[in-house]
Amino acid sequence: MNDTAFERRVRDIGENLYRLAGESPPSLFDPRGLRGRVLMRAMHDEGLRAALFQFVDVLPVLETDRELARHFQNYLAPHADRLRGLWGRMFKLGGHSFSGFALRRAVSRLARQFVVEEQEDRLNRALDTISRIPAAVTVDAVGEAALSERECDIYLGRYLSLLDLLAANRLPLGHPPIHISVKLSALTAHFDPLDYAGVRRRVFARLEPLVAKLRELGAGMTVDMEHYELKSLTLRLFRDLVESEGDDGWHPGIALQAYLPETADDLRELIDWAEREKRRISVRLVKGAYWDTEVALAEQRNWPVPVFLDKSATDAQFESLLDLLFRHADAVYPAVGSHNLRSLAYSIASASRQGLSTADWEVQMLYGMAEPLRHAVAASDIALRVYLPTGELIPGIAYLIRRLMENTANTSILRQTYVEGADLDDLLAAPDPHEPGTETLSPAFLNAPLKDFSHDRVRQEFRRSLAAVRTKLGATYPLDMAGVPPQGAELEVSRNPARPSEILGHVAVADVTHAERAVRNAYRAFPGWRDTPAAARVALCRRAADIMDARRGELAAWQVLETGKNWREADADVAEAVDYLRYYPYRMEQLAGWRPTRCFPGEPNHLRYEPRGGVAVIPPWNFPLAILTGMTAAALVAGNTAIVKPATPANLVAHGFKSVLDQAGFPPGVCQLLPGSGATVGRYLVKHPDVHVIAFTGSKTVGLEILREAHTLAPEQRYIKQVVCEMGGKNAIIVDEDADLDEAVAQTLYSAFGYQGQKCSACSRLIAVGRVHDRLVKRLTETLDSYDYGPPEDPAFLFGPMITRDAQQKAMSYIELGRTEGRLHYLGRVPADGFYCPPAIITGIESHHRLAREEIFGPVLAVLRAPTFEAALTLALESDYALTGGVFSRLPEHLDLARERYRVGNLYLNRRTTGARVGVQPFGGTRLSGTGVQAGGPDYLKQFLWTRVVSENTLRHGFVPNIE
Repeated sequence: MNDTAFERRVRDIGENLYRLAGESPPSLFDPRGLRGRVLMRAMHDEGLRAALFQFVDVLPVLETDRELARHFQNYLAPHADRLRGLWGRMFKLGGHSFSGFALRRAVSRLARQFVVEEQEDRLNRALDTISRIPAAVTVDAVGEAALSERECDIYLGRYLSLLDLLAANRLPLGHPPIHISVKLSALTAHFDPLDYAGVRRRVFARLEPLVAKLRELGAGMTVDMEHYELKSLTLRLFRDLVESEGDDGWHPGIALQAYLPETADDLRELIDWAEREKRRISVRLVKGAYWDTEVALAEQRNWPVPVFLDKSATDAQFESLLDLLFRHADAVYPAVGSHNLRSLAYSIASASRQGLSTADWEVQMLYGMAEPLRHAVAASDIALRVYLPTGELIPGIAYLIRRLMENTANTSILRQTYVEGADLDDLLAAPDPHEPGTETLSPAFLNAPLKDFSHDRVRQEFRRSLAAVRTKLGATYPLDMAGVPPQGAELEVSRNPARPSEILGHVAVADVTHAERAVRNAYRAFPGWRDTPAAARVALCRRAADIMDARRGELAAWQVLETGKNWREADADVAEAVDYLRYYPYRMEQLAGWRPTRCFPGEPNHLRYEPRGGVAVIPPWNFPLAILTGMTAAALVAGNTAIVKPATPANLVAHGFKSVLDQAGFPPGVCQLLPGSGATVGRYLVKHPDVHVIAFTGSKTVGLEILREAHTLAPEQRYIKQVVCEMGGKNAIIVDEDADLDEAVAQTLYSAFGYQGQKCSACSRLIAVGRVHDRLVKRLTETLDSYDYGPPEDPAFLFGPMITRDAQQKAMSYIELGRTEGRLHYLGRVPADGFYCPPAIITGIESHHRLAREEIFGPVLAVLRAPTFEAALTLALESDYALTGGVFSRLPEHLDLARERYRVGNLYLNRRTTGARVGVQPFGGTRLSGTGVQAGGPDYLKQFLWTRVVSENTLRHGFVPNIE
């Protein structure tokens, strides 16, 4: 059959399906009901559509009519003024508490359109209805995210019960009749591509009884595909499962998403594998349900967009993949997941072209969607299976939101067909792919993308980096500065905090004599570096950024070993350092040169930024490359010379940084590395009269001492010292009563316990509003308990050691304090060897307790209660610090209140409080957290500069020259 004849066949089938579907719309869009009229209105008002879905999203956690009315008022009442007549009156009435019952009932009915409650009578009724279509069924257990091992066990138990119910129902249709759809990510609390062995062990342990039950019943299971970054892991697990369990007695399958260009290769590999292994599997081909999220995440992360940006390209690939599936129906059982008239017609025509019978393939359609088209497929004698989500209506609301978005989007074929009345010719037209143009201008500065460890290539590269660094352990790192012999300085041992007996290197440390030499060198180098054109300094920094980026794996690997960061944390630190080496040069280009202030006829006035002189850079160990690089890059690109006194636990990382600058070609004396004691070398630099700027990040105690010393005039000092001072935080996250606990728990866990709480931005206070307290603490505890601690060199461990034994003992002392001030609700388990501190959650803490006021810098979380959101804000602000803060809430007026009143340097709404990005979220705080100018922001560079103005009189005896 040639292409023209085939297209004619597609057209004939499509017209027949359209005729069989009739004129009646799906019940979702039926204008005779209030639900249909509301959705029809929302599709013509994007603001109303967004507000409606946000309201539906939060509705399940609203326990009282008063809460419901308040949220309705926030989300939907603002649209009442733009809606006339009945619509306006209805939206205004929704803001009253007496409307709560009606609103709950309306949303419950809407949810039942797509989700069936997991109750025997309701499920049996739904199964009976589906069998009369006639159609087979596949059941999906939807609900809350499985964040803990207990929640994963519950998920498994639901499927075992569902299989018993399906078996008792004696379903008559389908090959096989009993079928479930499972998300592997819900079978383990940590579905992380970095830890394949651990994920496989945990997932397969839960799959073992499930597959046994499937085999007993002769049932089928399709593994659902989720977000793109989990795709490779899911495919690998699926293949391993089939190889280890075989396919005898049960029917394994997997879903693939046509909106991913990579899916063409994935499907070919699956077919080759199935043919090679002589195992027949099913493949459910869908277009994909996470397009908006995939595009948004790729843009946020500066990663390549993994999906087609043009819907026609997805449609074209869908048809191409259908042909491939049908050509290999001996190795794969094709399951076509679509509600698109053209796609369904094409699949029927393509299957017919390959001579397939109705027993060789099937169509799958979602419960509650496109019922007329579903009946048309069944009436065409095509095998049909309905994808039936089951669960409680409240936890299943996330599934409902996805379905509502899918049905009401501009690109929805159902919307085009039943709402906008698209022409049949358009509905059946062959896809014409054309990727949209990318003519938008890129910003002048872009963050370096983090490594995507979901790719095996990236994981193997980092393993090689770790192995390469290990070959360099034990080396000696001498002092490298003019006028100082390479030998003779005292050596200090650098150790692996996860394995303290392991020596990483021997570092020569400076004394005050070396510090004096470094200041002299910097003093002599300053005039030449100051007078070097800004463009040349900018070019050197950018060259250093490129070198650092090229050496990224090596520099991150040193952090894993020396400072105990896990793979992602170490990579992110190097990426941030690269960002600083690009961002500050970008800002310097905007500040360089003479700039007019206001010029008059006969009087030009110009301003120029000048470097201050020698800068002592004193960075911390917790961001050993990023903060060191940021402060040093700002000093250097501004034309200052820098003496870097690194934190002792990160001396080797600092040597790596200095080697980057040397490789880039920075002149001698412009930047010197001076490892040594803070109490001696650091103090000497701070007090030295020829050190003009001190750039410090660290503890409040040391920071305040530096401020005092720097502002005490020393003999022979001819400048007022500038202090760039960033200190700690006692950061609080507020979790409101209506918060999405799936998000709040996961993000609080990373905020509080990421890098063992050793971040100035870490959450150390959790403030629970009202009734959310008990459920929040329970889920957070269970989630934290599912993690093991261990050496970060092994990617199976998200959490590792403290930086030193002193840090370990300090954190442990606060845990003991927590036993007396509050209740030690949870204490984790950690290895005996290494500087490990068990994670702790302490409840019953009040604002006057030391645990609520003192910076701990460890994995210790204090939990406070607040009766109201306003009281929670007051508690959050009862601190000497004002660095970061977080709020999880779905009430717009509360988020607005936090924006206005929660005055901290970095406020994060409905996301974690760590991970600020250069140029995007400038970072720094006020009160005793710092001087209020944020690193990675537009004003930071000015702290290393001073301004001078030149004003000239150009009048000459009445002559006014025209000088530009």
